[in-house]
Amino acid sequence: MDDRQPREPDLTPTADLVHEHEVVLRVVTAMEREAARIRAGEQLDGDGIEKMVRFTREFTDGCHHHKEEQVLFPLLREKAPMAAGPVSVMLAEHDQGRAHIRAVADGLSAASAGDADARDAVAAGLEGYAALLRAHISKENKVLFPLAERALRADDKARLAAEFDRVEREETGEGVHETYHALAHELSDG
Repeated sequence: MDDRQPREPDLTPTADLVHEHEVVLRVVTAMEREAARIRAGEQLDGDGIEKMVRFTREFTDGCHHHKEEQVLFPLLREKAPMAAGPVSVMLAEHDQGRAHIRAVADGLSAASAGDADARDAVAAGLEGYAALLRAHISKENKVLFPLAERALRADDKARLAAEFDRVEREETGEGVHETYHALAHELSDG
């Protein structure tokens, strides 16, 4: 099940990133739900959490953040120097998110075996990542992307669109993007 549509000629690259944010937020919701289950003393879903970690590392970080960090942010810094501060904040938050996911992955085995401290660490990592991403996505959607829309010319946006497509095709891989959209639906519906 893929809700991704081919890019319309008038659809901007930042609109594509906003759409990806919607997909990421599906998994964030699943993380919040799983953390609440852990906090309530229920058995943790190790398989589901592994899928959340994989989604985050491979889609959110490997595709979405890659497009931001390697394509959009450098162009934005070049074309809109006033964006340097917000871009630096976004990069720092990407790193904070990676640390939360690393904590989840590192504690998962022990948590699955019943270790109470590891269960707490996994729940805290899921909660921390979810809270960070909700705020992060809001800042990008409401501040950074509108700034990009104002600062970038049509040819800059065309270049971004082409480079985003190249990243998905060559670096992420054909069909992989859609696979992660389906995984996000699976996790959020579960």
